[in-house]
Amino acid sequence: MHSVGIDLHRSRSHVAVIDGEGNVLLSRRIINDPALFLELLGELEGDCRIALEATYGWEWLADVLQDAGYELHLSHPLRTKAIASARVKTDAVDAKTLAHLLRTDLLPEAYIAPRELRDLRDLLRHRVALTRMR
Repeated sequence: MHSVGIDLHRSRSHVAVIDGEGNVLLSRRIINDPALFLELLGELEGDCRIALEATYGWEWLADVLQDAGYELHLSHPLRTKAIASARVKTDAVDAKTLAHLLRTDLLPEAYIAPRELRDLRDLLRHRVALTRMR
C-alpha cells in the first residue's frame, strides 16, 4: 500500500508518495487542480492512503479525494510536531513527513466533518457575522 502526503498551499502543493517500506516513489510539485491530483494519484499502482494537513482551504481537496473513493486522513496541524519542529522546512520535506507518519500510523488526525455539516457551519458563521454588523 502506498502512503501519500500532500502539503497543500493556495495555488500549488507538493505531493510525496512512499511505498510500504518507506522508499520515496514520487516527490512532485503540482498546481492545485482537481483533475491533476486525480490524474497523478490514478497513475499509482495499488491502493493508497492520503494524508492532508488541515490548513486553510483543505476542504475542496478533501471533497475531491473522498468523492473519488480515496482513503483520506486529515492531519491535525498543532499535534503534528514532526513537521513543526523540523530543522529543514520545505514543502517536499513536509509532504514526505506526512506520508511517513501515515505509513507508520503515527499521524495525529483531525476530524473530517461531512460536507453538509461544513456547509451549515459556514452558513452559521456568515449569519453571526451579519448579526454583529447591526
